[in-house]
Amino acid sequence: MVMKKLNFLLSLGLGINILLTSCQPKVDIEKEKTAIIKVLNEEGEVFIANDMKRLSALHVQDELDTRLEVTKIYSGWSEIEKLYQSYIERNKLDTISKNVKNLKENIILKVTGNTAWLICNNIWKWEVKSEPNRDENIQIAFFEKINGEWKFSFNAFVLKPKPE
Repeated sequence: MVMKKLNFLLSLGLGINILLTSCQPKVDIEKEKTAIIKVLNEEGEVFIANDMKRLSALHVQDELDTRLEVTKIYSGWSEIEKLYQSYIERNKLDTISKNVKNLKENIILKVTGNTAWLICNNIWKWEVKSEPNRDENIQIAFFEKINGEWKFSFNAFVLKPKPE
């Protein structure tokens, strides 16, 4: 009798689990990847435009928001916001750099529900007195989907290894 009740409860639990998981909407991974890449590219575009408001909107903006730049970690949105503001002020004073572009190449991206991570080549190109300049590093980012929008929760920029 105890075994019959146990088997019934296990079967009932399994049935409810199948019902609940089959009713959840399927995530369109390719659609989510496209949305994340849009945010990734927008980050560079709004940085070039010195648009702090739009740049802020791309971030989670909480105490766990983190940025790593080669040797320094910025913890919490308040530190990251100050960093961005200093960069924007510096950029506004730059009168010699022209045709600034930010490219993202070789993107590896994984979406897991409402979180995602990516790694890519982060390439900056610009001209000074018609001479081309270039800087490249590796960008590693974590994203969270909040109220239907993907936002950065972690952003790291590390030196690209030199080929041997």
